[in-house]
Amino acid sequence: MAGPDYRLDAQRSQSHWTEELILTILEWILTPLRWLFDLTEGLPDVLRWLIVVVLVIVMVGLIWHMAYSFMTAMRRPTRVAGLGMADRQRGFNVEELEQLALEAAQAGNHIAAIRFLFRASVARLEYSSKQKHRPGTTNRELLRRFSQWPEMNGSIRFFVDVIDRKWYGDEHCSELDYAKSQSAYHSLCGFLRERGHALGA
Repeated sequence: MAGPDYRLDAQRSQSHWTEELILTILEWILTPLRWLFDLTEGLPDVLRWLIVVVLVIVMVGLIWHMAYSFMTAMRRPTRVAGLGMADRQRGFNVEELEQLALEAAQAGNHIAAIRFLFRASVARLEYSSKQKHRPGTTNRELLRRFSQWPEMNGSIRFFVDVIDRKWYGDEHCSELDYAKSQSAYHSLCGFLRERGHALGA
């Protein structure tokens, strides 16, 4: 039996199918242009062609703009949210994380802003307890670790719950959620100040 490299009929069939697809796409693109060209019948040919050329340029520009806007919109949340995972590796301090949260909130990316505030909370807890959490520590593990402090546990629980539901669960995250996260963060900071940064003592 002949191998696939020698099945010429199949190759011709595939090539024919590809040519038909290309011709169909070209026909789909040229149909409205042909309709516009026919619509301008009676005008000088130069003007008719100029109208078609301008329309093609406008269409190409619009398609490029839509594609660029779509790709930018897709990249921005990923880039901003991705910083929340890279903050430890890059050594962001608390003030930088707070600034990133503010910038994400101003950009309308509230879930990224909440995650940055959570990272800032974890950074403050690490400083207060004088120990770094091991890489890969989950949010639930952090919650269990600090469950002995009810005043602070409520703030950590809020962050963990909202991230679980609105980041991993894909629920809509609103400006109100971000405002609540700010309250939770300020509450945690106040508690740590009252404890005199001696959480791990």
